[in-house]
Amino acid sequence: MKKIFLFLLSLMLLWNPVLSYAGPKEEYEEAYLLYIAAGASTAAYSGRVGKLATQYLEQDGWQIDHYVQPQGHTGIRFLVAKKDLETNVPLYVLAIVGTESNGDIKANLKFDKVYFAGSSDEEFSANAAKQNVPNSEPKVHRGFYEFVQAGPSATLRNAHQTPFSLPDLLLTDSRSKIYLTGHSLGGAAATLTGARLISMGIRPEQIRVITFGAPAVGNAAFAAKFEPLLPLTRVVNSGDPVTGILQTLVGGYKQFGQEIKWITPATVNDPHLLIGYLDSAIKNYYDKRQQAIAAGIQLPAPTAVAKRANHGRVYIAPLQNNLPASLTADFWYMNEALYDEYRQTIPDYTLSKESTSTPWREAATTSGCQWAILSEVNAMRVKQERNTYYITISQTVYNVATGSVADTTIFSTGTYNLTPLEAFIHASKGMNSLQHTWLRDTTIHESSKNQVYANQL
Repeated sequence: MKKIFLFLLSLMLLWNPVLSYAGPKEEYEEAYLLYIAAGASTAAYSGRVGKLATQYLEQDGWQIDHYVQPQGHTGIRFLVAKKDLETNVPLYVLAIVGTESNGDIKANLKFDKVYFAGSSDEEFSANAAKQNVPNSEPKVHRGFYEFVQAGPSATLRNAHQTPFSLPDLLLTDSRSKIYLTGHSLGGAAATLTGARLISMGIRPEQIRVITFGAPAVGNAAFAAKFEPLLPLTRVVNSGDPVTGILQTLVGGYKQFGQEIKWITPATVNDPHLLIGYLDSAIKNYYDKRQQAIAAGIQLPAPTAVAKRANHGRVYIAPLQNNLPASLTADFWYMNEALYDEYRQTIPDYTLSKESTSTPWREAATTSGCQWAILSEVNAMRVKQERNTYYITISQTVYNVATGSVADTTIFSTGTYNLTPLEAFIHASKGMNSLQHTWLRDTTIHESSKNQVYANQL
């Protein structure tokens, strides 16, 4: 589904990113960018959830390259995501990992500041080594500075790929633009990277920084210098202590840029967790998309299934809600996410979003459908675990003419490292990957196949 927004994104490359977003179309486009930035920030991490986020971005047409530090080295690790647009101007996202190692923790604890100035790595290093620089000059957190300064030593995780030079790209092609993003330490590093690029002569309109739960990076002089130059959007979930911790406990630090405040999801125990930011980004995206549609804005038609064979029209019945009351607020978003998955897989369908008194088989026949999909979502709370559930989505495919079952699939995912909405999306993507088993043949033999999958993340 996300591939349908290429045209809208190409327009965004021409924008000044510090403009205010007044209309539903602009708010929708902004929400999509925040959604992609949150997804890329998740993919930057090396754990299971990061690998899944990388996989889903690649399925959506993004080319992902991961950069890591050599064995025994600490410092910045990041990914570069590239997506080709119809304008022939690629979209780039550079997402920097947050705290995930002891070396990262040590970087966070180096609270003292260093002088920040220069137009090359050598000049930045020389200036950072200077002593007794007055506070009227731009200074930044030493640990964050050293984390970013390790950038040149980062190497491609896949040695067969071609290394990426960000300054060379932006300096040689004035049309190129990159979005720098990250969570927590990664967000601080993204801000510093943006400031370095501008200091190296990159035009501000070629850069935009989007951070999630990021601490302040520098002093008031640093903020004053880069506030008018660096397009920075800081996303802050309610109750996240990290965004103000340096100002409160250390002093001499100042945030700057546009701040967007979101309410931490009720199903997230720690407001600083990236899964909470990703959950909020997904919901914000669907909210703004719905508002754009309600305002009469025409969104491009899906293109993901253009090359798939048409094996007959499919009737998609409304998702049945068997969630507990504590997850009721998530159901609408689950519904939207599931329909997006179906749109990516099924080339010819009739989508019924509202429950009616008409039996599904009658509705499918009236719509000229050969197949019908009935799905439902359930959640089982894990005892003695706060906000921990198993989210289960089940799907049954019927032959409309005979009423017989063509396929049955059940996916279940635990919310140990995901929110309920994210667990549902993961389960629906797993289920969606198996749609070919009944779509590939126009003459399906109803064998009542049962496929059951359980995932604990």
